[in-house]
Amino acid sequence: MLNRIQHSLSAKLIILFICAGVVLLLLVGSIMGKGLSRHFRSSIQPFMIHYINLMQQELGSPPDLEQAKAITRDIPVDIHVFGPEQNWSTADSQLDRSELIETFEQRRSVNPKTGARNALSRLDRRFRLKRVDGDLILHTVEGDYDIYFQIRHRRDIRRGGYFSFFVLFAILGVLLLIYYATRALFRPIEDIDRGVKQFSVGNLTHRISKRRNDQLGDLTDSVNQMAEDISNMLEAKRQLLLGISHELRSPLTRSKINLALMDDSASKSEIEKDIQAMNQLINELLESERLNSPHKIIQPEMTDLYSLIEEVIESEFANQTISVELQSVTANVDPVRIKLLVRNLLQNAIKYNDNKKSAPKVSLTVKSQRFTIAVRDYGTGIAAQQIPFLTEPFYRADPSRQRMTGGYGLGLYLCRMIVEAHGGHIEIESKQGKGTRVRCSFPLSGEN
Repeated sequence: MLNRIQHSLSAKLIILFICAGVVLLLLVGSIMGKGLSRHFRSSIQPFMIHYINLMQQELGSPPDLEQAKAITRDIPVDIHVFGPEQNWSTADSQLDRSELIETFEQRRSVNPKTGARNALSRLDRRFRLKRVDGDLILHTVEGDYDIYFQIRHRRDIRRGGYFSFFVLFAILGVLLLIYYATRALFRPIEDIDRGVKQFSVGNLTHRISKRRNDQLGDLTDSVNQMAEDISNMLEAKRQLLLGISHELRSPLTRSKINLALMDDSASKSEIEKDIQAMNQLINELLESERLNSPHKIIQPEMTDLYSLIEEVIESEFANQTISVELQSVTANVDPVRIKLLVRNLLQNAIKYNDNKKSAPKVSLTVKSQRFTIAVRDYGTGIAAQQIPFLTEPFYRADPSRQRMTGGYGLGLYLCRMIVEAHGGHIEIESKQGKGTRVRCSFPLSGEN
């Protein structure tokens, strides 16, 4: 999961915008909080203290309850008085002073550089200020009386808080819009990535959709043109191979006729072997290119694979010792191509097998709606770095390409084409000194 996030551009964009959003929200919240607090202390608080001071003068000494009620009818404030002879409040309930007495902070701070007191201290050193549940409470002492002015601004403060949250969420919404806009801007990259994956599996007819006429659109055109050029090059190569193969048939036919008129000799036998090898090469070239065409030419039918493999062994390898382990399997395949597959695999196994160890082995098994044809030999094996290239055309593990060590490197390539034309896959396992096993797995139904 972590690797996918590190690899995904979209995931990185999401993380980037979330981090940017959190940082921006913290900065905006901090700036707004400090700005409002500073504005309150420098501008609003002095006027509030001055106004409360005037109200205290109207209350008189000792404080007059009726005068307090008259004041609270006109402005949103409650007055609480605690003294030796009377405790009263203009509100419905008396103020709980226990917490206030313990936690009240006296606003008489002094600037360490200038020695000057703050605005509240300069206006009136008798006041202390505290916020309780959204209300502002100012405490002052008049003789033996403690007077608390409770300014009721809860609704306004809550509205201000709601507005602050609205602003913060609006900023978050803008960030989300920017994210989706950025993702839409880079969406052609995802299209190009999917297109390149299609090209990598050989689907060169695929074309990437062009979304916009910008630099990414130009890149899309360039990638599509590259796929077109590669497709044309491969088609030209295929046509060249097909043309050469067809043209070689005529001189080979004439050579066979002339060879038949010759007297039997060692030279005639060698020439005949060479002509047979060239004829097999041409047949393999033509067959592999037919299977490699966009429209694979196979003619599937319900086939008894047990009987088919037995027939190949009896007709092609009657003089060879081959170990057989076959299950009874009936599948929808092209019998001509499967025969060619089995013949090529057994030819390779016999050619490279060490008869002193054991005979080459062919097996046919079925499991989970798939059947597998496997052929193994007990030869010298193949180096691990060469295995991925064995099914490529004209690749030989033996770079010398001598006749005694094999053909022209088309056998396994043709096997791969046959297997893939049936919707299957081929696997090669080999250990040096122990031998090689080729496993061809197919769907029973023949569907790709």
